[in-house]
Formats: sequence, structure tokens, C-alpha cells
Amino acid sequence: MNFCAGTSSTHNDVKSKPGTLTSVTLSDTLTAERRAAMRRKPPNILVYCGKKDSSRLFVGVKSVLSQCVNTDQYVIYHLKHDQVKSTPWQDNTTLLVIASDKVYDGVDQLFLQYFVHGGRLLSFGSEFDSLIVKRTARLPALTGQLGLVTLNCDGHDNVSVIATKYCYTDSRESVLSDVTMTCLACDTTSCQPVIVETLRESSAGLAILSQVSLSVCHPVTGESVSLLSYHR
Repeated sequence: MNFCAGTSSTHNDVKSKPGTLTSVTLSDTLTAERRAAMRRKPPNILVYCGKKDSSRLFVGVKSVLSQCVNTDQYVIYHLKHDQVKSTPWQDNTTLLVIASDKVYDGVDQLFLQYFVHGGRLLSFGSEFDSLIVKRTARLPALTGQLGLVTLNCDGHDNVSVIATKYCYTDSRESVLSDVTMTCLACDTTSCQPVIVETLRESSAGLAILSQVSLSVCHPVTGESVSLLSYHR
């Protein structure tokens, strides 16, 4: 795999297609300095899908992400578990996507280091989030790992998605120093944050942490559906 495969043309901020949850503030909060730093990096989006059955999971995640970014401008690669420690991927990545609830063998510390030193990442339903902000059970009585949740998001009410049983604390405080937290979407029932943005001011590291699932099989049709899109 060639994580260094870049293009000679200038590339802009990673932008989501209209109508997706990830469109919120990914571009809007970027400073001129961060835009300049991003232009110096190859347009690589790396996706970590855990240690088990990761190749199959990557196919589904890539399909969802391909609906949200310009695939003529960005290249989506699979960052395999054994490559996290052996491949110098940090300097060749414009966005890291963590699409695994479990993060094994200390790779979470490398992901945290990437964020602290100015990297940008998206995390979906991962234990990794607890290294940046506090995560707690959204509804203590909820026993399943996934459930239907109604969100208030970016000025839109009653956005129905599938989410994990966790949420983030509403204290707006990060576990790390020099990191600010902003709520992007909250559960209308518990009023707890379900999607948050965290920004490390000193390095311009940016992380969007989400307890909304990327995709699941539709309970009736069995088809894989994207949960990045709004379902009104």
C-alpha cells in the first residue's frame, strides 16, 4: 500500500456532500494555518477497522465514505492493524477515520498522538473517544449495543439515526488540557451530546467524535444503509 500517493494539484479541505452529519464544521472551523498545512499533505484518508474481520468491514466503511467525499480528489485507504505501528502513516494522512469500537494493542495511543500533534480524525462509536472526552451510558436501561436515536443536529430537529448506547458528558470539558469541546448533535431524550467536535488549540488538531454508527443492515430489507445521511 502506498500511503504517500499524492497529487501535484492543490487540494482543498475535506468536504462532505450536502445532507450528511459530517458536513458540520469540518471545513467551517479551519483556520488559514490549518488549510495551508493540509495542502502540504497527500490527499489520503485512512480508515482503521480494528483487528478482526477488518478487510470486510473496510469495504462497507469505504462505500459510505465514498458517498460523502470527492473520490476524484481524495483516496481512501485501509489502515490495517499491523500497519499502525509499522508504517509511517501520520505525515501522509489528511484524515484518519476510526471505525472500530475496540482499539487493540496500544494503537489508540498512536491515534491520540496523531490528534495531539495536529492531525484530523473522525471516530465512530469507538472506545478511543474516552482518551479525549468522557463517555458514559446514554440510557442505563438500554441493553443493546445499537438503537434508534432522535437527534437535534445543526439546527435540524428529529433526525433519526442508529447510535450506540453511549453519549458524551455535557460538561464541555475534555480529558486533555488545551482541548475545547463543542456539541454538534444531542439526543433529544437525554439531552446528552452524541456527536462532538474537539479542537486542540496549540496544534490545531481536530477530532469529530460520534456515537452514531456509520452503517448497519436495515432490519426489514437487510440492505446496508448509510447513517451519515439525514433520515427525516
